[in-house]
Amino acid sequence: MTPYAPELRFARAFAAEAVAVVRRIRADGFDVATKADHTLVTTADHEVNRQFIEQVVARFPGDGVLGEEASRLTGGPRTWVIDPIDGTQQFVLGIPVFMVSVALVVDGRPVIGVAANPSTGETYWAEAGAGAYLDGARLRVSRRDGTTVPVIVSGGGAQPVSPNGLDADALLRVHTAPAVSSTAQRYPWPTVFSGCKVAEGSWDADLFGHTTAHDVAAVCVLVREAGGTVTDRSGADQRYDRPVDGCILSNGLVHEHLVRHWRPARACPAPPGRDGVSGG
Repeated sequence: MTPYAPELRFARAFAAEAVAVVRRIRADGFDVATKADHTLVTTADHEVNRQFIEQVVARFPGDGVLGEEASRLTGGPRTWVIDPIDGTQQFVLGIPVFMVSVALVVDGRPVIGVAANPSTGETYWAEAGAGAYLDGARLRVSRRDGTTVPVIVSGGGAQPVSPNGLDADALLRVHTAPAVSSTAQRYPWPTVFSGCKVAEGSWDADLFGHTTAHDVAAVCVLVREAGGTVTDRSGADQRYDRPVDGCILSNGLVHEHLVRHWRPARACPAPPGRDGVSGG
């Protein structure tokens, strides 16, 4: 048995339950509100987040929970991280790329990651040291390095600028050879969906330009266990139980190029308090 086998079983079982909840709420109708940061939140986001906290408290009472909509932080070494729906805007619009995302972070490092797509029924999962899988099939990152054909890079942040500056909120086709120009088009790809595409080898990298750990904790494990590389904006390791300094997820072959050319990291806000319950 692998070190975190019980936790992986729990995370996969919860993801399956969450998929059923999201499908039911979408079929029955849901409320939509706008949060202070101008992002959307729905009945489904709140319900999945609430059920996850309840189940973690019942199964792993000493563990904390860091969620997008609500948290229960304990100050201990183990923190579950949940994004109840990554891609709420896509959920509202019916674009089938929104995902339920769950991770277990131990001493700041993600060791379990599960991401499930309610629209397709696909479930990705990974455990540190045990590989990454899509519905039982082993995942491997791509081997494209951008020297002869452009690599596919998603994301980049919320402030679109020059595609060659690697900071467009878009799907980029990037050449690592400096003589070849890059192109970009805007697509509605949420971070978890994009990270899964990197892990399965369909895309080559994802650039995450924000500070929210719940967006990247699960796919961090998936990409690493599929043979890829994950760092902050500057190419360094970081914790995923507190705000992050962006995130670069790649096949490893293009990672240094992306670190070198992406816009310098912005200052990361101070970590939140380590106890109590907070809304997200």
